[in-house]
Amino acid sequence: MIPFILRQWQESDAPALAKYLNNKKIWDNCRDCLPYPYTSQDAAAFIQYIKSQEVQNNYCIEINAEAAGNISFDRGTDVESFNAEIGYWIAEPYWNKGIMTQALRQAVSDYCSQTDVVRIFAKVYAGNFASMRALEKAGFRKTGIQHKACFKNGQFLDCHCFELLKEYAL
Repeated sequence: MIPFILRQWQESDAPALAKYLNNKKIWDNCRDCLPYPYTSQDAAAFIQYIKSQEVQNNYCIEINAEAAGNISFDRGTDVESFNAEIGYWIAEPYWNKGIMTQALRQAVSDYCSQTDVVRIFAKVYAGNFASMRALEKAGFRKTGIQHKACFKNGQFLDCHCFELLKEYAL
């Protein structure tokens, strides 16, 4: 497997972030709040935003001394405050190499050890089988399918739901 490092984002990562995230294949599997095309200004704004957060919940995936992906945790509120949604992407040259599975394991373990979250969940668009496999290999279990739960690229998509309880993550 190609070695990687999980670390915090740095301003110097903006060029690599813009290079890799300006990819419609990645955007097609992310929420629409992610801009496309993705510019260097978008990258700089993202890094500035996450560095200003009180709790760091984004992990940069560094491969070959370059930022090449992200794993984020979005903490729930109110009665779901002990839950966090995980989101992630990795640069296309590193797809299907087992990196994301290992990165997910490390990020989940680190995040769980630093927070009181008891459940991490993910929603994956139908057809993104590599992402589903990465979650399952990282210990997540599929809990079901939400039919026509998302509207992306002019069509309704089913969302495959996964979860991992903290006691199984550490």
